[in-house]
Amino acid sequence: MDELPPVPFGEKDLPRWVQVTAGLVLGLIALFCGFASLVLVLTSHMPIPILGVAVCLALLLGCLWVLAKSLRLVTGRKVKGGLMSPKALQVVSYFMIVIPIVALFTGGYYRKMGALTLFQALMYFTGFLGLRALARKREAGPSAGQDKE
Repeated sequence: MDELPPVPFGEKDLPRWVQVTAGLVLGLIALFCGFASLVLVLTSHMPIPILGVAVCLALLLGCLWVLAKSLRLVTGRKVKGGLMSPKALQVVSYFMIVIPIVALFTGGYYRKMGALTLFQALMYFTGFLGLRALARKREAGPSAGQDKE
């Protein structure tokens, strides 16, 4: 009887139709957000301060990054490290842990919203831990079950 090859332990790819659909939706959202941030700055009747330009550039760079990731999803291009590299996962994980810490200093956000914010902070913390674990796993390389493509 023929034996099936062993399934490597690790990340599994989503079905192709899910990747294309998610890529198209994310791409449209990124285009809309980029257009909205440009319109916000260009149609302002006030003199634009340097902070406004800096925020607009940061928003546009974020939109371009999301657009690049969505194009990668639509085209199905494989990258060794996955959709995000281990360094990018670490940066995103630090942003996830900073969000609940900053909420402590925003004028009573935790007091005003109640138990919902504690759940939200817990989810950010678990997201932080999960992204850090995924980054460590991707840094370990193919021996940890990662595809070799």
